[in-house]
Amino acid sequence: MGNPAAVSAERALLLEKAAAALAHEGKNPLHNMVLHLQLMAEKLAAPSVQGSPIEKHVAALRDGIGRVDHLLKAFGEFAAPEHLPADVGAAVSRAEQLLAYEARRAGVHVQHHGPPALLVRSDSRYLGDLVAHAFVACIEFTREGGHVDGVLEPRGAVAVLELRAEGGLGSREHALLHVEAARSLAPDAACELSVETPAAGGARLSLSFLHPR
Repeated sequence: MGNPAAVSAERALLLEKAAAALAHEGKNPLHNMVLHLQLMAEKLAAPSVQGSPIEKHVAALRDGIGRVDHLLKAFGEFAAPEHLPADVGAAVSRAEQLLAYEARRAGVHVQHHGPPALLVRSDSRYLGDLVAHAFVACIEFTREGGHVDGVLEPRGAVAVLELRAEGGLGSREHALLHVEAARSLAPDAACELSVETPAAGGARLSLSFLHPR
């Protein structure tokens, strides 16, 4: 029987390849549908069919395709981050988008404020995973009725992401697994990580990166 840790690592490599392929191949039918929607929209724009009830269905299809397209793009970037810039703003948006289902399933409201793009001195191979683990930890700390509030902002020579997890029943055991994963990734991501877990519950995570001005 093989080493379980080695098997898991090898499977993670396969999942990474499969995820990148899914993100790429999923875009082909989406682009085809967008083309056909555009042709339908042009025909509906004709004076003889303006005001047709089909127009609202076309708009709904366009919106749905756009959402799937953005999700696949985020998934592809998360699966293969090595060619991405070290952008903590994009990493936060990507994590929030990809973890939206997990947050809803856990009964946790997640929101963040800050610039959509904020370049830092980090390694993109680890930055996205670090931010994702921080978000999942906060979701677990506030499972079943809590909320996670994030603020990303430049502060002089550093960029700081602060995540506050409050309320809910929480699952401290599962949360700490992701806290430890974040601590493990922080040095490789050139991040100063601070974690506070009050006895009353919840958590506060602070991730600081050098910010080239």
